[in-house]
Amino acid sequence: MYKQLVEQFKTAQSAAASAYGAVVQAERDVFADGLSEYSAMEVRSEYKGERELNTFCRRLLSRLVMEASRKFAPAGVRIEIDQSRELDRCGLDVDEDLRKGNVPDLDGFWQHLERTFGGEAGERVAFEQAAKAVIDGFWLKPNTEIKRTSSAVILEKRVSSEASFRSKGAREVYYSSQQSVVTTFGGLATFAKKHQFGALAMQLRNFSVHQLTFSTREKLSFTGLEIVMFNDKWQFKFAHDVGDALSLFISEFGAKYLASRDRY
Repeated sequence: MYKQLVEQFKTAQSAAASAYGAVVQAERDVFADGLSEYSAMEVRSEYKGERELNTFCRRLLSRLVMEASRKFAPAGVRIEIDQSRELDRCGLDVDEDLRKGNVPDLDGFWQHLERTFGGEAGERVAFEQAAKAVIDGFWLKPNTEIKRTSSAVILEKRVSSEASFRSKGAREVYYSSQQSVVTTFGGLATFAKKHQFGALAMQLRNFSVHQLTFSTREKLSFTGLEIVMFNDKWQFKFAHDVGDALSLFISEFGAKYLASRDRY
């Protein structure tokens, strides 16, 4: 199916080359008496055609990976797939195949993605990636002490901020911290979705840090989670049922990664 797309592209290239060649010849016929070698028609080089084909195959590969990251993940979640790593594991070398005049086996690559990430495997990858995002986001280690009060389970995340140029007297998240917040929220949203905290999952998914302005000690309120924002950190206060479920989630899907952080 996907190899057929490449074949169609090659056929289109051949047809285009023939059409361009016909224009070149027609121009020569019209100016048959001319002495100049100038031509209004640019002849497509073989190298350019090869680069076009290579680019098309590369883009098609990227689209297959994007489709796999969506299709094989739990509903409302995407999994991160390392394209280069999976190409190596599959044994597919696009450049080498094209150099030999062969059509890269993109169908075989898709079958590899199905075997690797299809079914429960994709779900587990998504949950492991979410657990890693949470562990990294809160800089958790095996010996990290989790603060627990009568009303909440508390974790702190380093989030740098600066004076806002859009709102006098307010602060906004420093650019270098924004992606970290997005990644942590994404991991928490995946956790919340799995453990049936649907409202919290939706709120975290819909939250945008990029336009956020706040005052020191201002709070963000979600279902089962309150965040207190300071100048250089955010304090996450999880309701007990959410915090306990998060601990179980990390134990199930992030234990191996968490243990590896003992070396840092």
